[in-house]
Amino acid sequence: MEIELCVASLEAARLASTLPIQRIETCVALEQGGLTPTTGMVSWIHNTFHELEQHVLIRQRAGGFHYSYDEIVVMRNDILEFQRLGIKGVVIGALTADKKLDKDALGALQRAAGSMDLTFHRAFDEVGDWKTTMDQLINMGFKRILTSGQATSVNEGLATLEEMVGYSNGRIEIMAGGGVRANNIRSVKETGVSAIHFSGTSSQSIDPESRFSTVISKVDEQLIREMLAVVI
Repeated sequence: MEIELCVASLEAARLASTLPIQRIETCVALEQGGLTPTTGMVSWIHNTFHELEQHVLIRQRAGGFHYSYDEIVVMRNDILEFQRLGIKGVVIGALTADKKLDKDALGALQRAAGSMDLTFHRAFDEVGDWKTTMDQLINMGFKRILTSGQATSVNEGLATLEEMVGYSNGRIEIMAGGGVRANNIRSVKETGVSAIHFSGTSSQSIDPESRFSTVISKVDEQLIREMLAVVI
């Protein structure tokens, strides 16, 4: 089973390079569920840590996953930049207003990605008929699905995750993510998922001496090592 670390800072990327993980998903703004990182950040990670398999989250804004034409254009352009850099994969998702796959939008993003690996993100947890959606993603050539089992967190979605693994029958990878912690990671593993995705962060104050100090979800090495100790 693979481990994917969600990396939202340069510090997290550097830590990831020292850990027994197979892949990172680069993003920013974890407090908003993750948004597309800058090209500069992605390029720095790619050039500094050659051994890291990097996939990049493509999510132009927070909120739901029904995007305007302009938002799709921006996300397509981001993918083109990351494809040019030689990044291994992108993590994408787009839905219609009635929460079905937006095949036109996904097609545009997929064409921009070319041969890059495609992961469909947790927009999957918003669709009504996940079996039909999974079949469609398989037919479109997606490599994996990131999901909490159509629940707020994996704790509530364990039974559905196990059902998804059975239904996929090896046709697409099922990666569990959303609320993965040291105290539930073994139960998640027992569902048979191909991979587990987590950020290993805690809420921490940043630059407390500044008038612009704020609280963010910051990588916590101890938490990550505790989780890895359970699952490896």
